[in-house]
Amino acid sequence: MRFHSGSAAAAAAAVLGLALTVAAAAEGGSAQQQQVLGAQTEAMPDYLWETFDRHLSRMRFIDLTHTIRPDMPIWRGFGNSTFSAAVNRLSGEPFTYATDGFVATAYRLTTDQMGTQLDAPAHFNPLGAASDEIPATYALSKLAVIDVSRKVRANATYAVQVDDILEWERQHGRVPARAAVFV
Repeated sequence: MRFHSGSAAAAAAAVLGLALTVAAAAEGGSAQQQQVLGAQTEAMPDYLWETFDRHLSRMRFIDLTHTIRPDMPIWRGFGNSTFSAAVNRLSGEPFTYATDGFVATAYRLTTDQMGTQLDAPAHFNPLGAASDEIPATYALSKLAVIDVSRKVRANATYAVQVDDILEWERQHGRVPARAAVFV
């Protein structure tokens, strides 16, 4: 099965998983892992944590994800999803804290085209890459946020203009090459 979309959280988890795999291999993984990592194997764990301490721990992260809910807005052609208590297939009863020590939710999603996602080229092109074929690092990039919220409050049909971009660049410098631009 080819996946046409994937969540941002899955992409981030894949990057974290890759980092942890590299660190684990560097700290005594298989001979094959050590060979793949080459001369950097000994230094990688220190470098990984140093990078986190010097850069990532000081960054400001903004979670742009939206919680998937049955009433969330989606294209009307997909219809609504349903959520219910997950049922233990052995007993036929919902999982409960009292009986099972946990609860779980069953999801019937009418589409994967909802919530925060990455639309892979395969969604529109049968020859395009599917989301499981795109490196997780594809979703990591520089970000420019062009805030036109005041203009939208004044005019609900306002659309970003070239002047908005030029104003942003006057304040912050040129939009970096290959940066994502959020408006």
